Amino acid sequence: MTADAVRGVNTALEQYSQWQEAKQAMGSNQHKTSVLYDVAASPYIDLESPFTLWEGVKMALLLPTVPLRLCICVTSIILVAIANSIAIAGCDLSRPLPCWRRRMVELSSQTASGACLRAVGFWNPRVVNYHNYIKGQQMGAIGIFNHVSYLDAFVVVWAFCCAGVTFNFSKHLPILGYGVRALQNLYVPEHKDKASQQQGMVALIKERASNPAMPMLSVAPEGTLSNGRCLLRFKTGAFVAGAPVVPILLRYKLSPFNPSWTIIIPLWHLLRLMCQLSNAVTVEMLPPYIPSAEEKADPVLYAANIR
Repeated sequence: MTADAVRGVNTALEQYSQWQEAKQAMGSNQHKTSVLYDVAASPYIDLESPFTLWEGVKMALLLPTVPLRLCICVTSIILVAIANSIAIAGCDLSRPLPCWRRRMVELSSQTASGACLRAVGFWNPRVVNYHNYIKGQQMGAIGIFNHVSYLDAFVVVWAFCCAGVTFNFSKHLPILGYGVRALQNLYVPEHKDKASQQQGMVALIKERASNPAMPMLSVAPEGTLSNGRCLLRFKTGAFVAGAPVVPILLRYKLSPFNPSWTIIIPLWHLLRLMCQLSNAVTVEMLPPYIPSAEEKADPVLYAANIR
């Protein structure tokens, strides 16, 4: 065998050995991935709402009511947009609204949100320990709640008509935007730089927390949605102001159908939600929490202790 042939064989053997090592490493990584991410325990996946035969029977029975329910929702949104537009006409929304205007916003927003909730099957939503919310409002606290579903906004507005934190585009939405503006929400600053955006949001929260005459601000510190079976790590935005907080628990009935926003097909999820005989949610207000000096100085510690 010539020297060139020997070198060729050696090169081929070396490449084959490298390919085998790469294949084994890939298999090892795949194994590690499957072990490290437990799908059954994931907070972003719900495996406990299968479409059973009974679910099919309920859908067959209730499907004819869906168009009427959707009409109720759309009509409610249109009416609250009109009512809230009248209530805030000519007002500077960076300042507290006159009492009669604020009361008009509360009545229209809570009535419309309640109508939408009942239209999708939440026949009897409940609020527990509302007096804790009143205490928090009097001391200029910030409400914090666990973020579970696309229904959370309707639930929170129905329960206590607070201001929230949302994206700027929401106030420009057709029809709905007119109703949203009257709640005097805070809008996430539009910055390409994420750090600047976060700093701007922190400044807005601090400013709002310092003015108890404005509607109470409520924030979902998890920053995303989960399946409602756990609490994710809290972000610090709601805690940097060092203001007292009112923890608010949104407890949805998770069986036989979980209304949480996980990895879902949105329209199918909404259809299944509206084809339940009954959905349920309870809003529980916990006592206001006043931070210590250490917690005021360390938002990470404050957020962890509240969680």
